[in-house]
Amino acid sequence: MKEFEEIQVTKKILKSITWNKCGKSKEITDFGFEQDEFHSVNLTFGYGSMYDEERWKFDICERCLVDFVKTFKHAPDIYED
Repeated sequence: MKEFEEIQVTKKILKSITWNKCGKSKEITDFGFEQDEFHSVNLTFGYGSMYDEERWKFDICERCLVDFVKTFKHAPDIYED
């Protein structure tokens, strides 16, 4: 025989985002399609680098990301999985 206990679970739901570069904010609806308009970046610097083992985390909107990539000397590769 199995006996169950009912528990309440708390879940974090994204309600809004403020982008680090441009400072704009966006409310997230129940559908969440707005999440396609931004990218979260996680960087880890290696041992001995100028930022020795620091970890950076930031969010950037697509417009700022494209503007940043346009400054590259070599364009990034576009690929399909």
